[in-house]
Amino acid sequence: MAVTTDSRAKNTPAPDSPAPAGTTVSPAQGRAARQVTDLIALLLPLLAFVVPVVLVRRDLISSGILLLNIFAPWVSCLVASYASMGWHARTYDGGLLSARTLTGRHTIDLARLTKVGRLEVPVQTRMDDRLILTDTHGVRLVLDKLAGGDETVDALVRRALLARPPGAEVIVSDRAAERLDLRKEVTRPRRRLKPGRKIREGVIDNVPLLAFFVLTPVCFGVTVLAWLLANPG
Repeated sequence: MAVTTDSRAKNTPAPDSPAPAGTTVSPAQGRAARQVTDLIALLLPLLAFVVPVVLVRRDLISSGILLLNIFAPWVSCLVASYASMGWHARTYDGGLLSARTLTGRHTIDLARLTKVGRLEVPVQTRMDDRLILTDTHGVRLVLDKLAGGDETVDALVRRALLARPPGAEVIVSDRAAERLDLRKEVTRPRRRLKPGRKIREGVIDNVPLLAFFVLTPVCFGVTVLAWLLANPG
C-alpha cells in the first residue's frame, strides 16, 4: 500500500543530523542574543524619546530628530518579531533543533520546550505562518519549515510535545494548538500541555490594519509630547 508524504511526516521520526563541518550546535545557543534583542526592543522607544528631548533642549541638535518617535515603536516591533526568525533549520543529536537567524545560530532543546506560539502575518495574497518555539534555556526560534527531508516542523514539534511527561505544562497557544492538531490534548486534565492565549481568526486576518490604527495614534502622541518637552514655553 502506498504511503503519502503527509503520513510519513506525521509518523516517521526524522533522523538526527550530524552538525556540518564548521557548525557548532549546543543547548542554550542563542540565549544571549535573544536577551539582547529583547532589551533593544524594550528600550528603543524609550531612548528615542528621552535622548532627542535632552539634546534638543540643550540646542545640540535640531528639533527634526524628534520625528524618530514616529518610527521607533514600529522598529521595536520588527526587532522583537524577526530577530529570532530562523532558516535552514535542522535537527541534531540530542533532540536539538537549530537554525540560522539574523542574530546568529539559535538552538532549541525539543525535549525541554516551555512555550509554543504561532506568528501569523498577512503578506499580500498569502499568510506568513510560523511557529514560535521557546525552551527552558530561554532560547526562542521562529520557524515555518525544516531544511530538506520529508519531516515537517509541525510533525517534529507535535511529536516532542506529546512525548512530554504529565505535569510538564508546556504553554501552547490556541492558534498553535490548532495548527498542530493539539486542541483536544491541551484541554485534557493531565496538564502535559497548558492552554495559552486565544486570538480570534478575524483578528489575525487584520493584524496589519489593527497595528496601524493602534500604534499610529500612540506614535504621534509621543512625538507631540516629545516636542512639547523639548521646546518648553
